[in-house]
Amino acid sequence: MPTIELILLFILIGAATGAISSIIKIAPTLIAIPTLYFFLPVFSLSLQDLMLPAIATCITAFIPTHLYAWIKSMKHGEVDSQHLINFAPGIAMGGVIGAQLLSLASFLVFKIGFTLIALIAILNIILRSRTKKTPSIAINKLGHIPIGLFIGTMSLVSGNCGHTLGESLSTLKAVDQRQRQGSINGFVVFASIAAMVGFIFPAQSFDQATLSGFSGAIHVPLMLVLAFSHLFFYWLCRNRGNTLDKSVLSISFVIFTTCSLIRLWL
Repeated sequence: MPTIELILLFILIGAATGAISSIIKIAPTLIAIPTLYFFLPVFSLSLQDLMLPAIATCITAFIPTHLYAWIKSMKHGEVDSQHLINFAPGIAMGGVIGAQLLSLASFLVFKIGFTLIALIAILNIILRSRTKKTPSIAINKLGHIPIGLFIGTMSLVSGNCGHTLGESLSTLKAVDQRQRQGSINGFVVFASIAAMVGFIFPAQSFDQATLSGFSGAIHVPLMLVLAFSHLFFYWLCRNRGNTLDKSVLSISFVIFTTCSLIRLWL
C-alpha cells in the first residue's frame, strides 16, 4: 500500500490539476506527469521505471471529471454532435491502441511524444488569445477515422488524454467557440475510457510481484485518491476566474511546461 506521504502527493496533484484545468481548460496530465517526474525520486521511485502505471493511473483518475464536464456541456447544448460523431470512433480505437503501445514503448519514445504534445498545448494557448477567426479546413469523410486513430494513439503514447490534439483539431475545423470545449471533453471521454481498457489488459505488463492494489497497470488506491481530489477541486473552481486570472494561469502553465521539458531532457 502507498505511504501517507505518497497519498498526500497525489491529493496535492489532484488539487492543482483540478483547479487549473477547470479555469484554463488544459489537459491535467500535462501537469500531473511532470510533477510525478519531479517528486517520485523523493520516495525512492522513478517515473522512468514506473512510466506505464503512473500514466495509466493518472489518465484513469481523470475520467470522472471529464465525464462530468462533458455531461454538463451536453445539457447546455455546448457540444458539436456531428464533429464528435465524425472523429470519436477513431479516437476511441486509437486510445486502446495507444495504451497498448505505451506498455511496449521505451521512456525515450514517451519523452519525445510528451514533448511534442506539450509544445502543441503551448501553441493552442497562444491561438486562443487570437481574436482573428481561424480559417476552417475541410476534411474528407474518408479521413475521419485515420485522423481519429492518429489523435488517440499519439495522445496515449505521449501520456495525454486526447485533449491537446482534440483542441487542435477543433481549432482547425473552426468549431463554434461555444461548442468547442464540450466537443473536446467528448473526445477525451472516449479516448480515456478506451485507454482504461488497454491499461487493464496491457500488451506487456511490468514487474509488480511485490506490489499490491493494481488492476492491470492501474494502481487503484492512488487512482481513487487522485480522482476524488481532482474532481472536488475542479467542481470547486468551475466558472471561476476572470480574464486576468486566466491570463496569469496560462502564462504560468507555459513557464511550468517549458521548465518541465528542459528538466525532462537534461
